[in-house]
Amino acid sequence: MSIMRTRNLKLFAAASIASACLTGTAAAQNATTGQNTTTGTTAAQEAPSGIDTARYEGRNLPELGWNDTLKRYNFDNDKFIGQRFSATCPPRNIRDKNDDLYGTDVYPSDNPICVAALHAGKITAADGGPFTLQVNPGLESYTGSSRNEVDSANLPGTKRSMVFLDAANTAAADEARAPYIPRVKWDMKFTKSGYAYKKLRGQRFTFNCPAAPSGRLRAITGTDSYSLNAVICVAAVHAGKITKDGGLVHIQMDEGKSKLVGSIRNEIESGNGSGSSGTVSYVDATF
Repeated sequence: MSIMRTRNLKLFAAASIASACLTGTAAAQNATTGQNTTTGTTAAQEAPSGIDTARYEGRNLPELGWNDTLKRYNFDNDKFIGQRFSATCPPRNIRDKNDDLYGTDVYPSDNPICVAALHAGKITAADGGPFTLQVNPGLESYTGSSRNEVDSANLPGTKRSMVFLDAANTAAADEARAPYIPRVKWDMKFTKSGYAYKKLRGQRFTFNCPAAPSGRLRAITGTDSYSLNAVICVAAVHAGKITKDGGLVHIQMDEGKSKLVGSIRNEIESGNGSGSSGTVSYVDATF
């Protein structure tokens, strides 16, 4: 059996697990809102009256078009399964027509993002707003419904899916994505991760660092803000996010800085730099 076929089988095998984890909260909500996910119909459901924007402050998030998809940001790819994408949707213009949408709570990864976010109740039509979604393995089938003046349809299975995060489902989402977080080599640079696209500035990515090998560690540049080619795990120790025993780290892609200043922290010395077109920083969570 080829490596690619083996990977695809693993993704579909995990799909039902991810779906169960990520729709468990929604199922509890359905009992209250009157959603019938078996027949694909819903009772009237109101969009949220407000959106928590505090968690997005200070982030340079992309502003989407109403029917933009993850493909525009090269994010609809197996390597992004388990990773999260944040952006801002505009208010829906009266001239905006919704592209086709499928599913309820969990949507195919190639669906229009803002249409799905409105259907899921994570933004409002009047105001739009910021959101975070997670890319997961695809489901074997999707059940449509009517919510927030948006209709979605039924669909057979797809390779990848997406789900929108909120405070209620983050723990389940963390559990669902755990098997897909890339375990990187200790000396891997962020620019070699496959995620360092310029159009993904403002996004946050999660990696699993191993324990540090013996011997001298590779050089890094900066303090708190590091060069884009920073060695992921070494800079994470310098930033105080992990120890040399390794662990999960969360990296945010940021704009460039005119100057990077080195320092000595946690027994690691970083150097000065003349600046770069992009930088990375370490955060405590991706949502």
